[in-house]
Amino acid sequence: MNKMIESIKRKDVRMTSTEADVAFIKWNKNKVELIELLNGHTKAELLDRAERQAVAVKKSWNKTKMVNAIAENTTEQAETIYHPILEEVLVRLPDLETNIYRVKALTDIEGFLPLIRQGFFFVAREDDSILLLIPEEILFSVKDRLHADSDRPETSSSSEVKKARILNSWKDKAVAIYGNVSLDHLKTTWNRYFDEPVTIEEINNLLD
Repeated sequence: MNKMIESIKRKDVRMTSTEADVAFIKWNKNKVELIELLNGHTKAELLDRAERQAVAVKKSWNKTKMVNAIAENTTEQAETIYHPILEEVLVRLPDLETNIYRVKALTDIEGFLPLIRQGFFFVAREDDSILLLIPEEILFSVKDRLHADSDRPETSSSSEVKKARILNSWKDKAVAIYGNVSLDHLKTTWNRYFDEPVTIEEINNLLD
């Protein structure tokens, strides 16, 4: 866990990590399904989350209806536009089976904060610790896509298309979340996870 934290904290992320920046949920122990975790928020927090995720909800809705709408949107985004970023973060974890990580302070999970605020991960307090909670659906989505990609045969042309798609997705999502991304970071990230390395020049040619 410490190596994972240090790896993520080395990213060029500028943010505060005070408790006021994060909504802690009331956690029902051992419940890690997305709907269960969302139910740990107050109705006011759900309204705030819906606004940040551009989910159309009404104040008059009951909590269950709000949770279902937000969960559907979160799952869709996790499987589409945010998938590359979620995959990049989650593959740095010790494994893709563990949903709960215990840390001492928010600074220990600083690299997760943008995705916590975006609604993909959750935090709760337990005794003197902070728990990072990863919804089962998010882990499953990443694991399922990794298995599908590894089983699919590729031609040289499809390999280049895949490179371009992944690199451009990483670039777009990193810029959206962090404000910028360097070619060197993209090169380092790609070469960490794929056997076929890329160069800075190749990345520059593949980016839109």
